[in-house]
Amino acid sequence: MFYRIIILIFLSSCATGFVVKVDSDEAFSANKYKDFKIFKPDPFRTESDEEENPIRINRIAKALSNSLTELGLSQDDSSPLKISFAVKEKEQFNRISSSNFSYGYRYGYRYDPFAFRFYANDRLPINFLSVKFFDEDLDKVVWYANMRINPTSLDDQDLANEIVSKILSKYPGNS
Repeated sequence: MFYRIIILIFLSSCATGFVVKVDSDEAFSANKYKDFKIFKPDPFRTESDEEENPIRINRIAKALSNSLTELGLSQDDSSPLKISFAVKEKEQFNRISSSNFSYGYRYGYRYDPFAFRFYANDRLPINFLSVKFFDEDLDKVVWYANMRINPTSLDDQDLANEIVSKILSKYPGNS
């Protein structure tokens, strides 16, 4: 319990800790959707040597499902609103230069079905959770939100719930 309080204080004290960035398509209308389907990333994708923690994926999916239900949406496998998420993390990797063995960092969205992968030369900011709402009828992402996070905070269900709730607080119609 004490550990959670310390993490919450730390996260809330960071100026960039709870900044949620949102973008939406001109065709997006929150009132159009009454249900949703969540697509989890595949933690054991074979195209890469990387692997995402499947328990963390389940925590995020549960937090999304609970928050969207609180917003009045219901979970339905036939829904045209497909929701995906990804955690972008900074990862250390070994890079061999011509003169010596040096360390570098690799950046990437982890197995998100609706986004392209970012590569090391992009040098984008690190440690983000992104959520995408994909309208199957329109065949495009209609709502997108991301927030810089401490990835280890996703290792606790209560903190994952709080992070997802903060992201979805920017969803239109949410008071």
